[in-house]
Amino acid sequence: MRSMLKCNSPAIFLADCHLPLVPNKNQTGWTEQVIEFLRSKASKSATIVLVGDIFDFWFEWKHTVPARAFPVLSVLSELAHSGTKIIYMAGNHDGHPGRFLEEQVGLTVVRGHLDMEIDNRKFHFIHGDGIAPPDGSYRMLRSLVRWGPTEGLFQLIHPDLGIRFAAWLSKASSEHFSAEDKFGLDPYKDYAFNKIDQGFDYVVMGHRHSSEFHPYKDGAFMGVGGWIPDKGYGIFEEGVARIEHFISS
Repeated sequence: MRSMLKCNSPAIFLADCHLPLVPNKNQTGWTEQVIEFLRSKASKSATIVLVGDIFDFWFEWKHTVPARAFPVLSVLSELAHSGTKIIYMAGNHDGHPGRFLEEQVGLTVVRGHLDMEIDNRKFHFIHGDGIAPPDGSYRMLRSLVRWGPTEGLFQLIHPDLGIRFAAWLSKASSEHFSAEDKFGLDPYKDYAFNKIDQGFDYVVMGHRHSSEFHPYKDGAFMGVGGWIPDKGYGIFEEGVARIEHFISS
């Protein structure tokens, strides 16, 4: 097993908030709820892992980033500069994180999976898109979309047009493909349990928009993508991992 990033507990795991970057009357209050969570819960943590799709879209132009992300990024920056270790993982919706998040906000950006050791327990984090064996066509499309020249071409689009196009594409994808759970639970559970067989204690995954905890051997598969339906998130402290649900005040 390759060397791991070492972090401390308490640790919070959050995914699939899908915060909108274009105003939408059906998404009123979403950003404010995430900010409340970060200030009231995550601020007490030594480590925060954002396991993909925190924003419904993310892209960094040379001199521009999406303006509506500022309130959440401001809170994350406060936490990061106060000493909280924050990892921002790319999801299938916000798959283009870059230098702004690292250099200006203070996050550690990860494209792909992440192996981490927290209090001597081994964690494997992955957003979860493309895991199912039949999803080969999607994996090819993801590689093309995240390819450097493709991102370079998107840089040429005016940010206002680019963000609106991405919002339309995200909505169309959600309505017509239902990609988050079209393969059911089994492929993701198989992936997680195989990783535990390889020596990990916990596998943490988003993408499926579900909050779930599946014990296996001395560890577990944790689904932390349930923020939208039930404000679910993962937590690890004092040697215990669990799923909790945030109740807004």
